[in-house]
Amino acid sequence: MPKDAAKNLEVIFDEKLTMIPNIAKIIRECNFKLVNLRRIGNKLSKDQKIHLVNTLIYSRLDYCNGLLAGINKCEINRLQKVQNSAVRSIFNRRERRGLTKLRKQLHFLSIEARIKNKICLMVHKCVYDNAPLYLSELVKKRPPKPSTPRQNEDTTQLAYDYTMKHKGAFKVAGPRYWNSLPRPLKELDCEETFKARLKTRLFQEYYE
Repeated sequence: MPKDAAKNLEVIFDEKLTMIPNIAKIIRECNFKLVNLRRIGNKLSKDQKIHLVNTLIYSRLDYCNGLLAGINKCEINRLQKVQNSAVRSIFNRRERRGLTKLRKQLHFLSIEARIKNKICLMVHKCVYDNAPLYLSELVKKRPPKPSTPRQNEDTTQLAYDYTMKHKGAFKVAGPRYWNSLPRPLKELDCEETFKARLKTRLFQEYYE
């Protein structure tokens, strides 16, 4: 671990919050597991390989991935390559083309979509009072605009904190992602229904 970094809950934070050391650690661990998975790949069925990818790879890629909101696109692409390698291992492919189609076939959300999914689920908990107070108090409803008729006002919109410089901060990324969702989706108070509809929405957004 770099000297100018600190670790908390197995997540490495560097002094500028680029998350680069943490991403390097994730990639290293996932690649090690993928190498071992490929060694036994010819002895496994497709369903078994999907199960192992979900258990060994996605559990690592998704762990605390909400902290990756707003980071450099190049770092997201590095994680996307890990996901692509996992998809290739499932289909026993070396070719790098056509991976988006294969991800879609497996119903795998892209890395970027998975981050957005995590943040929106956290915001939903805050909006509907299912989150801890320290998190809920970071989310505020957007004040109504005087020029907007009351019947047309979108009461699901959240206030955006323009004073925060770090785009990955929850009080910045949360409202940004949440406000981009359609109003009927945000009005679903049942968490399980929202979770299912959100994944469908993100799947359509990133693949269609």
